[in-house]
Amino acid sequence: MAEDFDVEQFVYIKIPDAIQPSDRSDIFEGPIDMALGSGALGYVSGGGTLLGRAGSNGTRLIEFCGIDINTTDREAALKVLRNLLPTLGAPLGTELHYTVGGVRLQDCYVGVEWRTGDARSFLHPAFDI
Repeated sequence: MAEDFDVEQFVYIKIPDAIQPSDRSDIFEGPIDMALGSGALGYVSGGGTLLGRAGSNGTRLIEFCGIDINTTDREAALKVLRNLLPTLGAPLGTELHYTVGGVRLQDCYVGVEWRTGDARSFLHPAFDI
């Protein structure tokens, strides 16, 4: 992680669906990058796919995928993401992970709205934040 990385301006999107990396890019990352970029609110800085444990046949299924966002205005970016993600087909249970004043928080898509500001214990799979 870069030395100028600011955890307070970082948002992780956790999508609980078995989305292939190329589909994640086409369906979510491109439109998110465009929406945030047009308002100079940030950009997609990475993404990944978490595989579950190997089954009896040795295959590993996708548990969820994630998208890393570096923001310039976290609150404005969160507002854009809350509006945009449902229009892109984000499934119920999609989470936005972020940090405010050192406190780890998350928003969860519960249908018509988002449940916001819940405490979270889940840490980013690569960065432990």
